[in-house]
Amino acid sequence: MAGLWVTACLPPAAAADVEGALERALAPFFTDTSDNPPDRGMWDSRRIRGGSDGMGFAVAAGHEDDPRLLHDDPWYDGTPCPSVFGVCAGGPRALLDFSDPLAASRRAVAASWDLWHRLAAVHPPHVPLHDFVERWTNDPDAFPDDRWGDALFAAYRAQPLITASLDHPHSLGGGRLGFPGPAEHPVIGYDGDREEYVRERTYPYGRDTDVLTPDGWWRESDGTALHASCDPGLCPHDPPGPAVWPGSEAYLAALPAETLLVRLRCHA
Repeated sequence: MAGLWVTACLPPAAAADVEGALERALAPFFTDTSDNPPDRGMWDSRRIRGGSDGMGFAVAAGHEDDPRLLHDDPWYDGTPCPSVFGVCAGGPRALLDFSDPLAASRRAVAASWDLWHRLAAVHPPHVPLHDFVERWTNDPDAFPDDRWGDALFAAYRAQPLITASLDHPHSLGGGRLGFPGPAEHPVIGYDGDREEYVRERTYPYGRDTDVLTPDGWWRESDGTALHASCDPGLCPHDPPGPAVWPGSEAYLAALPAETLLVRLRCHA
């Protein structure tokens, strides 16, 4: 089982009950039920996501605070996941900006830079991860009986600046707190300036997710299509759109202005 991204396209009326509309639209593709053909199962858990990490949509200028925009569900422990300014997890298509495929990622990367430097200005300086690894390697009394480095990485992570940074959704993860090859978040100790960091770290391609169309087709990013009403092996219907799938963002950008788009991260 793995994760996948899908963009659900819902009618405008879904804005009154987004959760209910998602439940109805996604139900034909749920895996953990005997009601659906096995070959049509695409997900078993899901979260609205994309606003906090740049995987969602860029917001059209002037609409950043529009209450119709959708934002990430909280983490499983209830921790809020606020959107990066100018990024969201969905909303009416007219409020979303498809003119620059890299805009959402660029804004999220910039937010990760700003987060680190804002936190570094108010917390004590941190001891670099390299120093902890050196102690773990060379000083048998530093982390006794810590074969896998659990105490090492816990001590590094417990520093106020590191905790505040890595626990914030805008940090975008990064780094590697584990063996082999432990490494700090790429923003820590970066030699260039903000512009260089954003340019280097921005995801270089536009997002291309699966799409759940308004009329009940689940189109995978490679063009494979599953119909909500049919057994995949017996479906007599032709999927909507061109024979060659042009990429999900192009499809989404051409939908009616009031179509509600919702980006979801699913376990599948």
